[in-house]
Amino acid sequence: MLEAICQAGPIATKYFKEAVKSGSDMTLRDGLILETDLNVILQSTSDRAEGIASFMEKRTPKFTGE
Repeated sequence: MLEAICQAGPIATKYFKEAVKSGSDMTLRDGLILETDLNVILQSTSDRAEGIASFMEKRTPKFTGE
């Protein structure tokens, strides 16, 4: 699992860590709200578009952290 996380884009990894760290001290409802908010932010990144494009083109992604 750690290997898969490390291969993810840097922004996704950052927000994953935030969700785990912050979410462990929240109610289920608040944790789900946090995950939703972070997901919305991730949808607007260039790394998301690169991840999708690289998957479709069957190549290794070149994440920029943007």
